[in-house]
Amino acid sequence: MKTSTKLAILTAIAAGAVSYTIAGYEAIKYATKRKDAHNKIKTRENIALDKENVSFLDQVHFIDMEITAFDDLKLKGKFLRNKNNSNKVIILVHGYHSTNFKDWAYFLKFYYDLGYHILLPDCRGHGESEGNYVGFGWLDRLDLLEWIHEIQKYFDFEPLQIVLHGLSMGGATVLMASGEDLSEDVKCIISDCSYTNIIDEFKNVLKHHNVPERLLVPNAELLSKKVLGYDFKDADAVKQVKKSKTPILFIHGDQDEFVPTYMVYELYKACAAPKDLLVVEGAKHADSYMTNQPLYESTVKSFLKQYVK
Repeated sequence: MKTSTKLAILTAIAAGAVSYTIAGYEAIKYATKRKDAHNKIKTRENIALDKENVSFLDQVHFIDMEITAFDDLKLKGKFLRNKNNSNKVIILVHGYHSTNFKDWAYFLKFYYDLGYHILLPDCRGHGESEGNYVGFGWLDRLDLLEWIHEIQKYFDFEPLQIVLHGLSMGGATVLMASGEDLSEDVKCIISDCSYTNIIDEFKNVLKHHNVPERLLVPNAELLSKKVLGYDFKDADAVKQVKKSKTPILFIHGDQDEFVPTYMVYELYKACAAPKDLLVVEGAKHADSYMTNQPLYESTVKSFLKQYVK
């Protein structure tokens, strides 16, 4: 083979490798960067609610809370103290490219009427919290541990009954936190439409956009730790629930295509803790509550009664 031919081949290979690396890098940035510049932050003032929920929110007052994350980011949250003398706290963790009020506005009266104080964090890279990139549940699990400590401090470290409830990426967050050394104050967890792990979720999204996963996923895996500070392969809710000692209620819609329904069965099967499962007929992604609110609420109430007294 002529030297010029070899050089041309090597140049083509090098160009392909560079293009491959750039594609993986850009894919990571696109998927993980915050979107506040393009999406208006949702607050209680600009979410369409029914009259009952509007009336409720008009009568209650949220206070601002803040924590400093392990990497010095300032993370913000809203806290609603129940008028009743209660030691029950619910921490509601929102989903990907969403905010606290956007995901949870319809749930607030439900939990308040059950006697819960309500904490609504904005995840890193979302809403009023700092951070340029999304944690996909893996970094957020550590933030959640800090939020738990903050709420314990707020109540002067008196015994609490804390429940963690997450939606979509928030569902993955609470599941990933379940594998950590949680405080005894955390009595149970509710995870709604969580993915199994971030790699499988990426593959599913690419499939629905008709993008071959081999073009992006392997290189995104290699670059994630350098770009984001954590390895995508570590962000695995299945591995975390295998270590869990905290009771978990898994919820999913049977028409969910964004986070395929099969994932909830894998999570449920892997979970080592006491567990329950609700699959809502006709519900798409993150829509189980609005699809069948009576069933959702009755299932949650029944689950909570087992672990919160």
